[in-house]
Amino acid sequence: MKNLSTLLILILFSFAKLKAQNDSTQTQCPQSSVPVEVMVGNEFSSYQVVVNKQIGGADSKFSFYSMVNYDMMYDTNTPNNYYIQSIFFYSLSKRFGAGLGANSKPYYVTMPLIALSYSIYTESIGLYIQPSYEIHKDGLFELYTLFNWTNNNDKKLQPYLKIEAYTSFSSEHSYTYLNCRLGLQYKIFRFGPALNVGYYGTDFESMTNWGGFINISI
Repeated sequence: MKNLSTLLILILFSFAKLKAQNDSTQTQCPQSSVPVEVMVGNEFSSYQVVVNKQIGGADSKFSFYSMVNYDMMYDTNTPNNYYIQSIFFYSLSKRFGAGLGANSKPYYVTMPLIALSYSIYTESIGLYIQPSYEIHKDGLFELYTLFNWTNNNDKKLQPYLKIEAYTSFSSEHSYTYLNCRLGLQYKIFRFGPALNVGYYGTDFESMTNWGGFINISI
């Protein structure tokens, strides 16, 4: 597991170096980039890839969103956890969208879902809010929120903050997590301390995972 984490970190460094060579003047990640993140903590390692791309030309109202989360546990008795979500969105307005897609999780078959989205992106901040509903007999409501901020000036190193939250419930609470990243950004490369907190079941049993993260946009 440690060898895998080291390899992924080295891959991130290589991508960052190549990207910086291709664009030495870039100080802010484009909205259409694909952020890839590795978080190494005291309880488990977490890996995330997010794709949010427009489909078609500049005037197209269609887009594709996909998020892959994978948690690799250090305890061999605890199974690894993953979450894969893919949605095709139609833009209702500048900020709002509606979409159809599917979720894939351990111990469950892939489930269809419907979703709404609200987003704001500027040079300094990004805000994305996505409520969704899995379509099956038990139903499952989900709410995903992402906020990130970085300063915007001529300095090479900028402060970076990311707060990511997710919760799911049907008749009772199922799972909630809160991920916090606070560090520095250099062009498309971000790094610093990280905290993941997860809450499970109706009793909100918790697990705290703290460590460090590396994030690049490719």
